[in-house]
Amino acid sequence: MNAFFQMLKKDHVEVKGILGQLKQTKESAPKKREELFKKLREELVPHMKAEESAFYPPLLEKKEAREDAMEGIEEHHVSELVLKELEKMPKDDDKWGAKVAVFKELVEHHIKEEEGTLFKIAEKALDPDEFKTISKKFEQDKEKIKKNL
Repeated sequence: MNAFFQMLKKDHVEVKGILGQLKQTKESAPKKREELFKKLREELVPHMKAEESAFYPPLLEKKEAREDAMEGIEEHHVSELVLKELEKMPKDDDKWGAKVAVFKELVEHHIKEEEGTLFKIAEKALDPDEFKTISKKFEQDKEKIKKNL
């Protein structure tokens, strides 16, 4: 398995774990929700932004990967919108829990498509040197974004 995909999958596992914990929280634990939400943003935002700067652009250039890459980018956009809504909402609002549940489904759907379809397409469309470049850029961009959060 491609080392770059392993790195993305590790991030995906981390994000899904935090989302699972968040979904379990109740309105009566706003501090816990705030803490987990902060952790989620710290993991998810740099991951998405680094994918958008390092992984998706080379895929957009490949005819066989373009449509799936565009869909992934749009899923990131929708995720960012929901994340911003969640950030603004009071964590003790009962609607917050419902929105987290929907957000979790959205993110898990994206991960499933990315790992199931996009990785296979990317493996065929990109050569090993491209993956080395993408992997290096992804790691650098992710760290830079984390520092600026």
